[in-house]
This record gives sequence, structure tokens and C-alpha cells, in this order.
Amino acid sequence: MGFLDNLLNRYTPRTPGEPVFAVIDTETTGFNKRYDRIIEIAAVRADAHFNPVDSWHTLLNPDGKAIKNSHIHGITNDMVATAPTFSEVYGDFTSYIDGMHLFAHNAPFDSKMIVAEVDRMTGVDDGNEDEFFPFIDTIDLAKQMLDRGPYNLPALLDRLGLDNPDAHAAVADATATVNMLHALFGAQRGEIGRKILRQGQAFRATNTWRTSHSTSLLPREI
Repeated sequence: MGFLDNLLNRYTPRTPGEPVFAVIDTETTGFNKRYDRIIEIAAVRADAHFNPVDSWHTLLNPDGKAIKNSHIHGITNDMVATAPTFSEVYGDFTSYIDGMHLFAHNAPFDSKMIVAEVDRMTGVDDGNEDEFFPFIDTIDLAKQMLDRGPYNLPALLDRLGLDNPDAHAAVADATATVNMLHALFGAQRGEIGRKILRQGQAFRATNTWRTSHSTSLLPREI
């Protein structure tokens, strides 16, 4: 990426359009989908040119599971003691991302943790997903655009001249991923966005989970 492109990516005002993409990030108690739990989940919606539009996020109560990795994400058991559970916000979450094309950085991890929470919620663990999350892994996208790594999010942000001062907060990492894609695709972002919309698969929430029994959590403007 040239010097001028970098300046344009960092300083050109961006007026977002209608959301069509959603970048999702989770913070968890660990890496094992059977035993570990999601303690923060966030989604940032973006338009077809990868401009961030709005975001949704919440801490989650892991049903009493001890959080032993607070040194990574800064989330403690005290912080989530009165937070809603996954099942209480799942309807709001799926309604928010309904119709969006989903992205995540290292998508297999976020996907397996979300599906594990859905299985706990429904009491079904038969290998079939109650809801299909057609994630696009942004690591794979970075590999298509850049001929060398590393491809972890901090390294990509540094390479593109971007900052993420609240790293390992789910909404900050999701926002940083949107900004990374915007800079990564450069002048091709419109073409790439159209190709993804044409060839990709949008998430569709099932009727069962469109409405949550919890208080609605409204998206906030970025």
C-alpha cells in the first residue's frame, strides 16, 4: 500500500451507508468449547464499502464459571455477576445480525464458541446447528490480499497504520477488524464488497430466536 493510499484510508471522511456486513468477536473464559464460556460478545455492522455503521455488545454471565484469564481481556467475575446470560440476549443478537454477511478474525474459534452456547441453551448437542452461522474468516481475506504474514489482528493493524487501544475488548476488536478490512481492500473495497454480497451467504435468524425475553439492547452509533 502506497503512502497516498494510507493517508486516504486514515483521514478521508467516511459516511456509512446501509449495513450489509457484521463483524463478530467474543471474549471467553478459555479455548475449550465444551467447558469454557463466552463472557462478552459484540457485533459491528458495516456497509458495502466496509465503513462501520453501528454496534451491539454486552457482557455475559457464564453461569458461575470462574474467570481465570482476566489478565487477557480484563473481565472479572464481579463485572459479569449481574450481566445477562447468553440465552437472555441471544434473540437480540440474532435479530441484530439477521440478513448480514458475517465476518470474524479467526472465525472457526468464534463460531465454535457461539454454537456451543446455542447447544447449551437448546439442550441439543447432536452435531447439527440449530442456526447456521456462515462466517467469512478475515484471516483468509488478509492472506488473499497480502503475500506475507503475520496475519493476526495486531500485526495487520500495525502494518496498515491503524490503532486498537482497547485490544481484547470484543467491541473494540470487532471495530478494529472492520477498519482493518476497509484499509486492507483500499480502492478495491467496493468491488470486493459487491462480490461478497453476490457470492456469499447472509445469516438468517430462525423465528424461534428472533425475539428475546430480555430487555432489548439497542445498537449504538460508532
